[in-house]
Amino acid sequence: MRFPEELLWDHINDGWSRMSFRQRKLWDVIKRMPEEWELSGYGPCWVVALIGEVVIYYNHFESGFNRSRWSQFGVVERYQSLQDGLEDAVQRQLNEIDAGCGLGPWTSGPIAGEYVVKYSR
Repeated sequence: MRFPEELLWDHINDGWSRMSFRQRKLWDVIKRMPEEWELSGYGPCWVVALIGEVVIYYNHFESGFNRSRWSQFGVVERYQSLQDGLEDAVQRQLNEIDAGCGLGPWTSGPIAGEYVVKYSR
């Protein structure tokens, strides 16, 4: 199922409104018009930023922004289950730049709510 671009823009704008000045400066450099890329093993997702070998993408399965390495344009290599706002994903990138290495985390804790589980045979 394709996640609507209109809803993605709502998430982007909400995240931007919560960004610090420093986060907005980085965002202005790395953002791109949303583009659908293939999330390996899961189908299409929206990529919203590129910096070096890292993409920031919206994972609509988890309802959050995540970061992943990429080596082939158009393919997000790693599924992540963080349910971050855009400002959090940008801050993780800032933290990695400051530290000079990957810091994680790569998953988030459970979020309360009701979920529909679909099984296929």
